[in-house]
Amino acid sequence: MKHTIPNTCRAILLFCVIVLSAAQTGCGSTEISFTDGLFAFFAVDESPAGAAKTRLSLVDYGDGRAVKADMEGAGTPYIVIDASALLGKNVAKLRVMELTLGLDREDGEFYAVSGEIRAYSGKDRVESSDSWSVYLPPRNPNTARAVLEEGEYFVPGADNFFILTRKIDNALEAGKDPSSFIISHIRFLDSAGNGLPVNSRAVFRPPEGFGHRDLSNLAPFGEEFTLAGSSGSSRDWGQAVALDTLKNGGRLDPSLFTENSAVMVYYSSASPPELILQSWTGGAGWAKVAPSAVTGSASCAQYRSADMASAFGTADFAAYLDKFYVGDTGSDLKVYAISAAPLQWNSSTTSIVEEF
Repeated sequence: MKHTIPNTCRAILLFCVIVLSAAQTGCGSTEISFTDGLFAFFAVDESPAGAAKTRLSLVDYGDGRAVKADMEGAGTPYIVIDASALLGKNVAKLRVMELTLGLDREDGEFYAVSGEIRAYSGKDRVESSDSWSVYLPPRNPNTARAVLEEGEYFVPGADNFFILTRKIDNALEAGKDPSSFIISHIRFLDSAGNGLPVNSRAVFRPPEGFGHRDLSNLAPFGEEFTLAGSSGSSRDWGQAVALDTLKNGGRLDPSLFTENSAVMVYYSSASPPELILQSWTGGAGWAKVAPSAVTGSASCAQYRSADMASAFGTADFAAYLDKFYVGDTGSDLKVYAISAAPLQWNSSTTSIVEEF
């Protein structure tokens, strides 16, 4: 006896095959919840100055799974999410990325944390940013959103991506180890708020220049010490970073500015920033210092301690320096990190590019 499958049953069977195929290939879903165990579309960039050593792992979280980011020390984590690989051609429709972002600590305590999600849009991967925070235990986890405004669109084939960073962790301020990040859900939305389908089997594709650190034109220097609280932004001759010294209850130790040393400011701006050294205890009241060198990519400015001493009127920074600033010179300024390091020779310039 010959049996036939009714058309309705065939349609249901075909639908089930399509759904199963999508689940097996990691395609079709509009939300990443890590139930498939895939997160190769993440990456960590440890090439910037002051970057934290960061380890990503898959963990059980609540009733599901999540990606956990463990950081070492006070450096800044740079956690990359490759939207271009995840969305393919649909990346052109992307307007918002949403993360469910929580904090975790082995000691069970809670400390507020805040940071930025940076977007690198267009063919030139121009940077923009949105702030995020997890500031109260009842709001842990919280939703973090990166919004692409007019002119910040992602372009198919341009390798556009997001970077999740940290700016303030109150645990570090309290002398504790940093809190870990828990990312449990990711959604990509179009202009109408609709979810875009993702391919969770995607693998991060490093764009050209990713992981390279330009130190061209700078005098060679040794191991860097990143100054705490050394990030910020300003415009119209303002100050992006303002640090109080130890003697005034701050965290900046001026003894870092030793003879034959240098300060490096990692930044983005149309014009190099300036250092400002302030004293109300016997040094110069408001001493401005121009950089001795700037990298070819205009991403780092170097300031020699000899030039700082000349402008300040003394090399005894520990005794007389009260406040340390980095300010813009009329162009919008974003400072990512400031470090101090001993110079390794006395020649004026050299050209070095380090690859990590």
